[in-house]
Amino acid sequence: MSIVQLMTWARFLTRLSQPEELQLTLAACLHRRAFIPPTEVWAVIEPTGGFLSAREAGFLFHAANTWPVAGPVIELGSYEGRSTLVFALAGRDVHAVDAWSLDIVEASDYQQIESSMETVRERFFANLRRAGVEARVTAHQGLTRQVAQHWTVPCAILFIDAGHSYEDVSNDLRLWTRFLLPDGLLIMHDVILHDHRDVTRAASELLPRGWRVIACAGSIVAFSQPTSR
Repeated sequence: MSIVQLMTWARFLTRLSQPEELQLTLAACLHRRAFIPPTEVWAVIEPTGGFLSAREAGFLFHAANTWPVAGPVIELGSYEGRSTLVFALAGRDVHAVDAWSLDIVEASDYQQIESSMETVRERFFANLRRAGVEARVTAHQGLTRQVAQHWTVPCAILFIDAGHSYEDVSNDLRLWTRFLLPDGLLIMHDVILHDHRDVTRAASELLPRGWRVIACAGSIVAFSQPTSR
């Protein structure tokens, strides 16, 4: 780890207030992974709007490609499809759940972008067509808590990157982790090394419930399920 990386981790640690948050961050640090997406995959991903870094995209591609549980990905929060494309190009079917409306987003990076709901949604579908993965992706427009009320499809991988308030993240974990198949993988974005403290707090509350950190890349943290589930 470089000096700059050490300083970044140290600054993040100073912001933590709860023991579980510190436990989560230390576990993530010990399970850092470095994967670079294939050149041809990154060439498709890079022009797509969003906040997924190359390192994070590399991890998602590796997870989707190698996780031994068969089944689709449920993606909560798709925006213009940056992570959607990663999963689809890795060969997974994807259920993309998004409100596609900046009007309901809590304070986050998304509010820095001046786009209408329809523009973002149109770009999402245009990006799917450009990548040639339309057949692998099913879009579900709506708030994640509302879509969950009628959901029945299990998944091998659950990727959470929707609302970033504590209430939103906690609700997504409560409502959607039940759809993970046995030995399915939970992946969350913006958990660490970021300013989204509510995401860190909600993710840290998984640890006392038996969830275990198994990998980290950028702000992403991946969890294995409790053995009792």
